[in-house]
Order: sequence, then C-alpha cells, then structure tokens
Amino acid sequence: MKLGRCPVCHSRLHLDALVQDEAGRELLGVLAGLDTETGRALVLYLSLFRPAHQDLRNDRALRLARGALELGAGEPPDVLATALNETVDALRKKGLAEPLSDHQYLKRVLKTVAGRQGGSGQWLVVSDQQENRQGSVSSGQPKTPASATARAIDKLQARKVNSG
Repeated sequence: MKLGRCPVCHSRLHLDALVQDEAGRELLGVLAGLDTETGRALVLYLSLFRPAHQDLRNDRALRLARGALELGAGEPPDVLATALNETVDALRKKGLAEPLSDHQYLKRVLKTVAGRQGGSGQWLVVSDQQENRQGSVSSGQPKTPASATARAIDKLQARKVNSG
C-alpha cells in the first residue's frame, strides 16, 4: 500500500515495507499510541542515536523508544515531550559530534523539567551540597529518592493516597 512520498527525498513510502520486520511493526505501534507532540519529540530524540553513516536499526530504535518512555512513566505526557524536545535542542546547539549511547542526558533534563512544571514531585532536584549544608531538605521540597525502586514505591504510594 503506497503511503505517499517522503517529504525529504521524495521516494515512495510503502506502509507494507515499513512493517516487514517485527521491530518495525512494534516501533510503529509504540509511536501510534502516543499523542502527536510526544510522538514527534520521541522521533527527533531517537535521531540523536543514529550513527553518522548508517540508519538506526529498528530493533535498537524500539529499545531506545521504550527506554525513553519508561523514564517518563508516571509523569504527565507534556513533561516527557518537553524534556525530549529540550534534550534535542540542547544537543543540537552543542553540535553533537557522536551519536548518543544512553539516556543519561535525558534523565537530567527530565528531572529539571518535572521539577519546573510541577510533575510528580519525586523528581525535584536537590543537590548533595545543599543537603549536606542543611543536614536535611526543607519540608517544602521532597528529597529525590536514591534509587529507581524507591522512586517507584513513592509514586505508587502517592497514587494510593490520591485515589483512596
């Protein structure tokens, strides 16, 4: 089934060709399940992982997409979309010489955006120096849990309190 023409190279796009391998089908399914802004931001973010002289393999793109979406789990979709867009903008301004290899930069941006936009509250950034100076964090700012497991437990407890 012809989908149309590529807006960049003007070659014909065939939907049946896009879904020939399993990872390609799953990746399209993941993207189709997102709102327009988050899907667009995720595609732009995935382009940061593309090797200079090769295409990004569908299986790797799928793993990366799932990993990025996992990082934003529990946050409103606009927080993840904003973090993805800010990551892309910042790295392009810096003139990214090598493709990204992991989500570490996105993690830092997501923490900042979530804190700024009033996300779950679990991502508010408190520096180690600030904590050491004060002995503890002021009651107005929750401390960031030390591990992903602790953050997940805190989020589940917050949902339980809010729903019941």
